[in-house]
Amino acid sequence: MRNLKISKMEANDYLKAMQAMDELDRLVTSVYPDKFKLVCKKHGIDECEAMNMYSYLQKMHKGQSWLVRYKPLEYLERVLTLAKEAYASYMNNGLILSMVNFGDKYTRILVIFEKDGVRSQQEFDLREQRTYVDIADFIGNGYSIVSVIRQSDNVDSEKFVGEKDERSHSIPIYDGDVMLCYVNKPEFWSSDWRNSGLYICEDGSYHRLLYTPNKGYVRHGEPDVDEDFTLDIEEESFSSYVMTLDQSWYKLGNVYAGIGFLKEKE
Repeated sequence: MRNLKISKMEANDYLKAMQAMDELDRLVTSVYPDKFKLVCKKHGIDECEAMNMYSYLQKMHKGQSWLVRYKPLEYLERVLTLAKEAYASYMNNGLILSMVNFGDKYTRILVIFEKDGVRSQQEFDLREQRTYVDIADFIGNGYSIVSVIRQSDNVDSEKFVGEKDERSHSIPIYDGDVMLCYVNKPEFWSSDWRNSGLYICEDGSYHRLLYTPNKGYVRHGEPDVDEDFTLDIEEESFSSYVMTLDQSWYKLGNVYAGIGFLKEKE
């Protein structure tokens, strides 16, 4: 009987092949036709060709090499690249969806992205199908998700200064948002300018931020919160506070994207 001896190099090749097939299995079982079609549509591939490409993905998964070997390698690589993009969308959007209960009042989220050490933020509405494609685009362009923040409140848009949808009567507020409240004419005796300043939405409440000369609104590397002022989030609580004080307001940023905007500039 011939003694079959497998070299270490051959064993490594077998293990790599097994690992590749395991990765392919996770990829294919997680990518459904609708997700694959959505990614293909983004790249200008019509539905008929998308489903044809999806069939070759399935053939590769089943190990039917005799049905795919005649296809150009570039074609098969494109199929796998599209599948990986659809898989990335599935994984990241699955993570996001797991954080949201659609029975809740709010379905908007603020996603903090990072690329090359720089953070940015983008709002999305989970009720819109386009949201999942847009998030996948960010990831496909080299951005990673740092944090996903659920909407915490709605504030009346009447006194909001900044870009807004004129059809909407409210502005979404997220945990970590910092708002500047101010009066247009502080010289008027009736204006409550003493309550102007910065406020942060944090852990279900609004807090006033304290200012320190030459440092800004930061203490020990964190936003400096006035513990004596707390406004719990309830129905139109912050809206009532701003309207009562006759102040205008706008968003400065979100601390989860960085706190540089709260520091005193030299």
